[in-house]
Amino acid sequence: MDRDMDVIRKIVLATKEAKRVDISAIEGIDNETFCFNALLLIEAGLVKGRVLASGDSAIPEVVDIFRLTWEGCDFADSIVDPGLWDKAKEHVIKPGVSWTFTILCTYLKALAAEKLGIQ
Repeated sequence: MDRDMDVIRKIVLATKEAKRVDISAIEGIDNETFCFNALLLIEAGLVKGRVLASGDSAIPEVVDIFRLTWEGCDFADSIVDPGLWDKAKEHVIKPGVSWTFTILCTYLKALAAEKLGIQ
């Protein structure tokens, strides 16, 4: 399974608004997709959460997210504007193009700075 940046955005923004996030907080996402992407967020240090392992599967059956980390708050602030997110998806997160999370964050920071009139 690949990471889904739209799912990650939904999880991060839901976590920003709530004290705790699990699959019930995100509409239209199946449990496996939620748990895989929530696990990636924990591993990336953007959120603090709890993973309940599930036997032999690489994807846990249950993931609870408790809060954003400092870096997670910064990322949430950079993706909250739908216009900036759409630009990032158009210019960075494209099928067939190699990109990293660091490149995405750098691009989002540059867009935010531009919007604020900062060179």
